Amino acid sequence: MTDDAELHIDKIAYAVALLEGAKRIHSSAPGEDISRIGIPFYLLIGFSIENGLKALLQFQGQHQRELQRSHDLADLLAKTGGLRERLWPGAVEDVEHLSRYHREYWFRYPERAATADVFKAESACMMVDHLLVQIAHLIGYRGA
Repeated sequence: MTDDAELHIDKIAYAVALLEGAKRIHSSAPGEDISRIGIPFYLLIGFSIENGLKALLQFQGQHQRELQRSHDLADLLAKTGGLRERLWPGAVEDVEHLSRYHREYWFRYPERAATADVFKAESACMMVDHLLVQIAHLIGYRGA
């Protein structure tokens, strides 16, 4: 069992693994419209962002119990210290845009996913990769 002090390391590693899964889905359908891969792709993208943000918040002193049930990406991002300033212009807005879909489980249930207004897979991968790298720098993690 992992020591509570190291949970943020497991979370950032998990976030990276989820992003890698999304990249594999994207690479399985190069050039295809996001509608073909959107549901599993954005499910992984959302959980990658969530785990990355929670890793940083745990590193910054938030207790796991306080974070456990939150799927609100915008709220998690707002609670982080020092991350927003490190992100590319527009990245904060991109996370905030995806927050509603993730918080309301749009990619978990098919009746909602068809109407989600999302970014191209390449853009989403680049943004999440950048987000995770910045989180990794803030927590001193070298595996991302």
